[in-house]
Amino acid sequence: MRLPALTWKYVHLVLNPFPIVLSVVGVAVGLAGWILDRPAWERYGVTSLFLAGLVVLPTYYSGIAAGDVVSQRTFVTPGLIETHRTWATWTLLAVLADGVFAGFSLRQPDDGRLRRFVLMVGVLTACLAGVTGFMGGRIAHGADERARPAANRSDVGTATPAGSRSAPAARGAGSDSTGGRSP
Repeated sequence: MRLPALTWKYVHLVLNPFPIVLSVVGVAVGLAGWILDRPAWERYGVTSLFLAGLVVLPTYYSGIAAGDVVSQRTFVTPGLIETHRTWATWTLLAVLADGVFAGFSLRQPDDGRLRRFVLMVGVLTACLAGVTGFMGGRIAHGADERARPAANRSDVGTATPAGSRSAPAARGAGSDSTGGRSP
C-alpha cells in the first residue's frame, strides 16, 4: 500500500476539520454543561477550545501554503481563496485568543466565571470556524492526479468537469458519439 504524497494541500485538508469540530463540539458541550449545571461538561468544552487553539496555527499556515499552490490553477477563482484567507485570519486570531483564555481556565478549574467567559468567546470562534470552513469548502480542489496512471496525465492542469471525457478527447481526437473510440 502506497501512502499519498505529502503536499500542503493534503496537510491542510487533513488538519482543517480539527479546529472546526473541536470549537463547535466544545462550545455545544460546554454550554450544555453550563445550562445543566455540570462543571465537568464545561471543563470538557474548555479543553476542546484549548486543543482547537493548539491546532489552529498548523492549520492556518498549511492553508497559506496550499492557497499559493491552488491559486495558480486555471479552474480556481482567486477571489474564493482570498475570501477564505481573510476569514481564516480572523478565525485564527479568535481561536488563538480563546485558546489562551482556555489554558488559563484549565489552570484554575474552580473559577467558573473564567470558564464561562471562555465558552462565550467560544461561540464566536465556533461561528467563525464554521464560516471559514464553508468558504474553504467552496474552493474546487480538483481531482487527485495520483489516481490516474502516469500515461494519462497529459491533461493535468486543464479543467474538465467530473464525468466528462478527458482533455485529449475533448480537443477533437475522436469526439464523436463513441467517446473517442474508433468503430
